[in-house]
Amino acid sequence: MKTLVVYYSRSGNTRKLAEEIGAALKADVEELQDGKDRKGPVAFILAGREAMHKTLVELQPLAHDPAAYDAVVVGSPVWASTVCSPVRTFLTKNRTQLKKVAWFCTSGGEDPAGAEKTFAAMTEASELTPAATLGVGRVSMKKDHSAQLAAFAASIGSHR
Repeated sequence: MKTLVVYYSRSGNTRKLAEEIGAALKADVEELQDGKDRKGPVAFILAGREAMHKTLVELQPLAHDPAAYDAVVVGSPVWASTVCSPVRTFLTKNRTQLKKVAWFCTSGGEDPAGAEKTFAAMTEASELTPAATLGVGRVSMKKDHSAQLAAFAASIGSHR
């Protein structure tokens, strides 16, 4: 099964998890870019506001065509208890091209704070039901989360 992992990461946690998932699935991996400087406390607050208001942003063109993949695994940090605006934009604009999907998210809260709301927002934006979900909070990101990752990867591969 040809798989693409697409994600957005502000702090690097979602990037780390995306790379781990990509390696586990032998998938292509692509980071969404919106060209915004999201570093620092003011940008953090503005990003949360965007997420709460379901703001769509301008994304830079992708190197990989999501329609060319059997499965697309999409990852987002949790912003204001929901999906980040770059991922919401990707899902909204590509919903008709995606065949099989799975969601993952990282959160700065306790394990995995905001995951269910984020997954619900991703499902709403894409109008697709994920084959699997994986929420990893800050505590698990610092510890061994390989068992969670393996179960997530296995469920994507087995869900047809």
